[in-house]
Amino acid sequence: MSSVEVSARRAAIEAKAMCFGYDVVTGVVAMYLAPQIVYTFSGRGSPNWLDFFVAVAFGVAAAFSMWLRGVHRQVWRHTSLRDVVRIFQAIALTHLMSLPILILAKALQDFPLSSIYLQVPIWLGMLILVRLWARGRATGDLIAILRREPPYAPRALVVGPAGHVAEALHAARRAPSGPPIRAIGIVETSGQHFGRDIAGVQVMGGIDQLATLLDHYTARFGELPWIAIAAPPEDRRTMEAALAVASARKATLLRIGSKAMLEPIRPADLLARPERRLDMAPVAELVSGARVFITGGGGTIGGELARQCAALGPAELTIYDASEFNVFEIDQELSRAYPNVVRRMVIGDVRDEMRLEQAMHEAAPDLVIHAAALKHVPLMELNPNEAILTNVLGARRCATIAASLGVKAFTFISTDKAVNPTNVMGATKRAAELFIQAFAPTAPQTRFSLVRFGNVLGSKGSVAPLFERQIAEGGPVTVTHPDMTRYFMSVEEASALVLQAAAMSARSDSNEAALYVLDMGEPVRIVELAEKMIRLKGLTPGQDILIRVTGPRPGEKLTETVFYDREQVRETVVDGVLEVANTGSPPIAEVQARLDAVVSYAARRDPQASLSMMKALAPEIFTEDAWGEPAMNVH
Repeated sequence: MSSVEVSARRAAIEAKAMCFGYDVVTGVVAMYLAPQIVYTFSGRGSPNWLDFFVAVAFGVAAAFSMWLRGVHRQVWRHTSLRDVVRIFQAIALTHLMSLPILILAKALQDFPLSSIYLQVPIWLGMLILVRLWARGRATGDLIAILRREPPYAPRALVVGPAGHVAEALHAARRAPSGPPIRAIGIVETSGQHFGRDIAGVQVMGGIDQLATLLDHYTARFGELPWIAIAAPPEDRRTMEAALAVASARKATLLRIGSKAMLEPIRPADLLARPERRLDMAPVAELVSGARVFITGGGGTIGGELARQCAALGPAELTIYDASEFNVFEIDQELSRAYPNVVRRMVIGDVRDEMRLEQAMHEAAPDLVIHAAALKHVPLMELNPNEAILTNVLGARRCATIAASLGVKAFTFISTDKAVNPTNVMGATKRAAELFIQAFAPTAPQTRFSLVRFGNVLGSKGSVAPLFERQIAEGGPVTVTHPDMTRYFMSVEEASALVLQAAAMSARSDSNEAALYVLDMGEPVRIVELAEKMIRLKGLTPGQDILIRVTGPRPGEKLTETVFYDREQVRETVVDGVLEVANTGSPPIAEVQARLDAVVSYAARRDPQASLSMMKALAPEIFTEDAWGEPAMNVH
């Protein structure tokens, strides 16, 4: 046992001793004061030795009752209805045990038994009020102690540090439909409250005892309890440990969410780093009261951008997307969540210059976010011309129309695959980057920014939904190479980064296009992500679900990076957001001429010529192809 754990256990013992002493002493004081009040109002004599004896004997009974009911284990700042019930039970038991002594005192010196009617509220008040004071001081919430858990809710062990566990339990008990679980024990990860009660639920041990506790309660109740995570997002150790136990025991693993409802563990919760929580105040200054135009607004990232923008109160929000279904879905969601936000739903393709220009002219946006893209790497290897027309031509048209309308800020979403691209998708994104960087100085009225990030967990066509589907089908889960790594971020992180980039570039005095990236920590091995997602379903990798290595696909690299070697990276005022210094770009006339040739060949559906011209656009495109010349991967 570590010195930290020993110290925590000692502190818990001391806290329980203080609580126990207070409860017993207040019982003695109340038992002594009550008859004195009766004496005072009845005109009887002063207290005598029998009153002291009765009070002390009552204290002995109180000590036994308090210990028996576990009242001394309560953490006062997390008082709950369970705690109050235990206090009432202990008081009743104390008086029952003291009754023979009180009757004997009555017979010896006419001890006033009516004083019990005073003693009970005095003692109860001293016990309850100090707990309510401590809880009110710590949480400001006193009403939730009157709510109880429904008996039909599933049993669960709640895992997390004391503060988060208490907050989750109190919030769950305040929920209109009642708490979703019956907490049968707490696995407290901070090590500060061993053997105590939090919100009426006993702390049974630390995270290392989770497996043992799960086995114990399974034997006790005849069913496997759930595991409910109440730990903060940055506590990855707790998540990893709980995931391992849940997988080994086939237990249900869930998270107690922000609205006190049980939520499934997301793939983003499996990352080795916590999600970045970016300050949205600068974004609010840009978006609130502004007219926002999002291309690809029905996709995974575009949809999340729409949600985050809608929450900030824009004057109008325009969603532009080629998919009728995507537009319908995001419109329905926004109408429910943000009914007061003025919405403009437009079906259109970014390739269609007339439609795009008409839509942007009618919307008259202050901010344009270009999220529309074709991004599935293997499919773009098979359809390179379509990738060029959407990702390059679409980005160019969107940027030039925005500049012609005097849009305040324009943000383009790129990818880490644009760095030393070896596949068609990455090459098209790099070409679009080069165009925007060259074009930005020619449109000083518009602030341009670019955002690079890694794989977005949960986005359509990404690896996480693929793994989920393969696991649901019983496997195997397919990975292309055991050593392949990728940078991952959640869709919320990605969207927040895009908005941060727009806000920072809008405040900038520079005419250059600013390039931003998010500090995504260390890259994640794809096979490790697959193993964690298998465990997340309560299954064992290699036994319940096989993992099959299929070999790299055309255009794939083993590793990705978000910077070129020549690019200089510096921190920004937003923690976790980095800015890449502009290393210069070819003249806009040269870039335009080369892109014209690329687009021309793509429009004629000549893949060899269009990819050759793409390669001639910049020296870094297709120079480090690990799996063969990309132009030769066209089928």
